[in-house]
Amino acid sequence: MRIERGFVRAEDEKQEPSAHEVSREGADGDSGDNGGSGPRGSGDETLDGEDEDSEDEKPLSDILIRDLTAHRTLGLRLALREQPEVAILAVTHALSAQIFYRGADACVLDIRPTSTYLASHADGIEDTKAGKAWADHHARWAAQMPRDVAALWAFVVELDHDSRLALFAHCVALMVNAVKLPMDRRPRAMATADRLAEAVSLDMAAHWQPTARSYFGRVTKPRILDAVREAVSIEAAEQMADMKKHDMAAAAEQLVIATGWLPALMRTPGAAQERAEQPQADTVTETNPDPYSVAAEEPAWPGPLMRSRLFIAELSKFSAPRPSGARPISRCSRPRLGAF
Repeated sequence: MRIERGFVRAEDEKQEPSAHEVSREGADGDSGDNGGSGPRGSGDETLDGEDEDSEDEKPLSDILIRDLTAHRTLGLRLALREQPEVAILAVTHALSAQIFYRGADACVLDIRPTSTYLASHADGIEDTKAGKAWADHHARWAAQMPRDVAALWAFVVELDHDSRLALFAHCVALMVNAVKLPMDRRPRAMATADRLAEAVSLDMAAHWQPTARSYFGRVTKPRILDAVREAVSIEAAEQMADMKKHDMAAAAEQLVIATGWLPALMRTPGAAQERAEQPQADTVTETNPDPYSVAAEEPAWPGPLMRSRLFIAELSKFSAPRPSGARPISRCSRPRLGAF
């Protein structure tokens, strides 16, 4: 069998136009080209008329719209600078629209709030007392937001003055970033964080405590001893010098946690001074000649540490009576609490 390709069946072949149809099409074309009164000529005139009538409804050009709205923006700036209360309202609206609504482009201010995810820098921070307090505050505000972002402006306007400032402060606080990264080159930002801490009288002792997990177990033994020496006494640090790292960290937690001591990186000078001026619970008095032995006698030591013979020996040093003739520790021999 032989197969030949390229042939067309008779029924599929395209039909050639007849001579009558060709002549008719030529006549129609001539009448259109001559601008006669035929259907093509009348159609062109109708379209031209429609274009002339639609010029009144033609939108403004993009260039003109930009020009006019630029002048209006300048007018808004001049008016807003003279009305601080409205400025706070506008900023509060802009921040809230972007913080509480996903993908909502409803703010007129060029403010783009960014919030650092702190859990990526401090494991478990969301489970701390401070982390839970912040989450509760944010959830309460989120529950009050209107469902539609278009109604947010009216919501902010209807807030009383104190509530509006509270929402404003919450949104601004969410943007604080004082995290110091290894390759971060923001010395001025870190200095500003210190000024901000002073302005709000930040006392991190109310939000964070040095424990074996949060600090002492993550630093060297010399740093542990320095903390005990500064927060408790030189003698207490010397008596812990021979401990193993794990036992030393646990012992330091028990001695330091109630003193309000903070690492230098977390201190606010003003708050440290106020805390140092308060009456100290470990002041040497006649009824308490050796506050360090009393602190060691408190039954607060973790059970697992008592298994260590070395640690038991060190505990006995804390609770042992002072030899006769020993001079009590003077207050001037101890560094002030929270000092640098």
